[in-house]
Amino acid sequence: MKLIGVDVGGTFTDVMYGDTESQAVAIHKVPTTPDDPSRGVIQGMVEICERFDVDRPAVDHVLHGTTIATNAVLEYKGATTGMVTTEGYRDILHIGRHQRPQHYSIMQDVPWQDRPLVQRRHRKVVAERLTPPDGAVLTPLDEDAVRRAARELKAAGVEAIAVCFLFSYINSAHEDRAAEIIRAEYPDCFVTTSSAVSPQFREFERFTTAAMNAFIGPKVRTYVKELEGALVDNGFKAELHVMGSNGGVATGAMVSERPVLTLLSGPAAGVLGGAMSGERSDRGRLITFDVGGTSADIGLVVDGQFAEATARDTWIGGYPVMAPMIDIHTIGAGGGSIAHLDAGQAFRVGPQSAGAQPGPASYGRGGTLPTVTDANVVLGRLQPGNFLGGEMTLDADAAHRVIADLAEQLGMTKEAAASGVLTIINANMANAIRSRTVQKGHDPREFSLVAFGGAGPLHGVDVARD
Repeated sequence: MKLIGVDVGGTFTDVMYGDTESQAVAIHKVPTTPDDPSRGVIQGMVEICERFDVDRPAVDHVLHGTTIATNAVLEYKGATTGMVTTEGYRDILHIGRHQRPQHYSIMQDVPWQDRPLVQRRHRKVVAERLTPPDGAVLTPLDEDAVRRAARELKAAGVEAIAVCFLFSYINSAHEDRAAEIIRAEYPDCFVTTSSAVSPQFREFERFTTAAMNAFIGPKVRTYVKELEGALVDNGFKAELHVMGSNGGVATGAMVSERPVLTLLSGPAAGVLGGAMSGERSDRGRLITFDVGGTSADIGLVVDGQFAEATARDTWIGGYPVMAPMIDIHTIGAGGGSIAHLDAGQAFRVGPQSAGAQPGPASYGRGGTLPTVTDANVVLGRLQPGNFLGGEMTLDADAAHRVIADLAEQLGMTKEAAASGVLTIINANMANAIRSRTVQKGHDPREFSLVAFGGAGPLHGVDVARD
């Protein structure tokens, strides 16, 4: 069986080929194409097939980990989203649970209020009501009101609509009928229901999960459709399977309907791979440490089993998400993380990243800000002529220049500034590991650190020491 696995990161797209019969394995890496990630995916797949003489139609499976959904949430770049809900519940998405994320802060960020997934003007209410415990109909669905809401949202330029009714997790009949009416009135709209995405009680979390599914839906659906088309156009016959946040895989059609299932698509695969590495090394207690260009993802494996996040403790970009996923903690720390002085003149690294374009200054693509990668170049931890196995040459002069500029602001030597960048980023990552171990009752000294990703092994020893 011939397999190709593809993971799209913030800086690079990684491609791996494996043949289960010959045991042949090949890896390849190309820059991520942020404007259209599918271009980088296809480029990497075509190049690895050409380089290792792989017949494209003979590939049996294409397995894909993607951050397209995650990035849409984190960057707040989703679709213009509407909602149709039960009368009296228009503002559930805004009110939440009357709990502030930080109890004593007067300057805190409340994502569902500061960056609502659905603007209030796009939330429409209709008469309907079901009652527990059996979902009996108390007030029939006002179908004419649903039609009016669909037309109004269409006229407002809404691209996706979430249907969220009270007690639909017991009986989905009203939501299903409303979705049917909306699709008839507005065929091009992405329509989702809360009962199909998260059929569980707790209105705020269920409504938010459905709204998030709608918010990222059009972008993910377009991406999957274009990628599947590009695979066929380039001679691949294998069906696309996308990694789910829970460690399983889904077809393109499933992901197009429920993209919220892929919010931790790439990081989940990393935890599974780390667990497999531990099994082969006879290590059952592991901390997976996946560091790329933009983020660091930390997972925990205890006695060979990874933990699943609890429904009430799962947050993406500050929004609650009720969807099955592996318990992974992500922070903005990676090779592209930018070193800077904040408004209070404190020395910080990340969470902002130089990304794939322009990337770190040492990539020679026009980057002008000092990053973790540039600091590693200055300290001699990366060989400019042997990056990506010699396929890419780093611009050492550019790295020295941007780190020197940072050093001048800090009033220290260039080498001290570069060392400071690594000290801060390593401390950030070590603190993230403490939050998943010490603060949850696990002694990290009993665990092995599995470092991988583009920058994981580069920082693994220092982070393990911390």
